[in-house]
Amino acid sequence: MKTAFLITARLKSTRLPKKILLEVAGKPLIVHMLDRLNQSKTIDKIIICTSINPQDDPLEEIAVQENVHCFRGSEDDVLLRLYDAAKAHHLSFFANVTADCPLVDPLLVDCAVMEFNKTNSDLTMYDNREGDLPFDCYVIRTSALEKIIQKKIETDTEVWLKHFLSDNNVKINAIKAEEKYRHGFLKTSIDYPEDYDFMKTVFGELHESGGIFSLLDVITLVKKKPAILEINSTKEQLERWKDHRHSVGGGLYLYKSK
Repeated sequence: MKTAFLITARLKSTRLPKKILLEVAGKPLIVHMLDRLNQSKTIDKIIICTSINPQDDPLEEIAVQENVHCFRGSEDDVLLRLYDAAKAHHLSFFANVTADCPLVDPLLVDCAVMEFNKTNSDLTMYDNREGDLPFDCYVIRTSALEKIIQKKIETDTEVWLKHFLSDNNVKINAIKAEEKYRHGFLKTSIDYPEDYDFMKTVFGELHESGGIFSLLDVITLVKKKPAILEINSTKEQLERWKDHRHSVGGGLYLYKSK
């Protein structure tokens, strides 16, 4: 069963302003992300979920240019924005990741969606308790999200995963990625200037006109040329990244699996 991919996107970043609009290989990073998601076999609709704040207008313009959907909702309540988008598009479930993960791998997205379809889980995600999986993807049941929204008190839910992990009624399916996808020093999200330098180097090595490279291609590249890792994976940079991921409910977490 196919579904939609909802990209959570804003342009409010202060560490690296308008980071998802930065260009590599002639395109904004978010457009490369769209190109990659278009290769997915389980996704039949892509929706950029942004806010009603005028500063996010360029994201709607990109959606129009790239022939994908755009939903504009709450600025700070990410859970409500995702829910409203899902309801507007009549989605019983959807896949999601933030726009600062431009190297999203369509094959791993497909695996997550297919695993979700095998179970009655409310949330399917990759098991990243070791913090060495350079990839995130969540598949969320809309009815479960509605219950979370009804219970929550907070209106700022950028840190949204904790609401699922702390609810004993939520059925979570944490799936294991193959070992070949794990790499303890590979950071593929874009948060800081050195991440942009890393992206430019990776695209310079792997990007071909009209071609899509995989996460495994990136892993193979950095194994052959480990100096590339040093661009954005010094000890200080990795600690800063892991602290940030923990604070936003990203890859480092404790969870219950049902």
